[in-house]
Amino acid sequence: MNFPPDNFEKLRQLTILLRQGEIDLPIGKKSMLALEKMLNDAELVATCNIVELAEKIEFSPASITRLAKLLGFQGFNQLKNLFKQKSKIPTTFYSEKAKRLLNKDKSNPKSIFKEHLQNTVTHAEQFIEKVSEKSLLQASSLLAKKHRVFIFGYRQSSAIANLLRYGLALLRPNVQMLVQADHGVAVALGQLKKDDLLVVIGSAPYSNITLKIATLAKKQQCQILAITDSLLSPLNDSAAVAIQVPTSGYYYANSLVINCFFIESLLSLTAMGLGQSAVNNLQHHETLLSQLDVST
Repeated sequence: MNFPPDNFEKLRQLTILLRQGEIDLPIGKKSMLALEKMLNDAELVATCNIVELAEKIEFSPASITRLAKLLGFQGFNQLKNLFKQKSKIPTTFYSEKAKRLLNKDKSNPKSIFKEHLQNTVTHAEQFIEKVSEKSLLQASSLLAKKHRVFIFGYRQSSAIANLLRYGLALLRPNVQMLVQADHGVAVALGQLKKDDLLVVIGSAPYSNITLKIATLAKKQQCQILAITDSLLSPLNDSAAVAIQVPTSGYYYANSLVINCFFIESLLSLTAMGLGQSAVNNLQHHETLLSQLDVST
């Protein structure tokens, strides 16, 4: 890790590594808390002077300056510029992945299928090896036992969110997407209660809306299950349980194959935990299908 970090994402990753004890830096608890407050409200840092910021995050101007220098910056203004640049940096995540495809042999189309298959198999095996059984049992228990389950995924992650919602709703009641068509995010967040579960799904490049929803839901004491892609994912910070599912592959966006495999396996584990009640709900669903003549 280079000091100072040269962009906002690297500063965020540095903060996570500091919290995990992976980097030896003499940063106190108050300084760490102040840094996390700054990262959680980048716009505040970008628009405030040091006195205004100090008042907002309850940390003295002198301490902010010392923190900036500890991270390798010349002072607060250099640190502030990094926050100001955050919203101006265009993502090249998709185009860079597409560029790598252009170097592939176009005369052998099956090769890309074989490479993608091998990549998927390798990452699936690594995922099974690394994921803890405790986390899987905790995740399935939350899905089975929480009174209400809300699910949120943005952009590409919405496909995984829908897969989870459909499968879980077959097993138990009170399962829905967080944001419905007839109301916005603020109204949806207002529905969350202490005994609810919010499943947030997101991978790099992480959307601001997903991160904000997770942060605000945690403040409302709603438990969070995060399905994300890395130990450095910011979604881990808000989660009671976080599971990292690999998304790398030859596709020009995140690969969802292992996510689908994970959701199907997790739902099967949840059905086992629910026992006969899951069977009863599925039988009720089958009865309704029969009455509607859906399957004929």
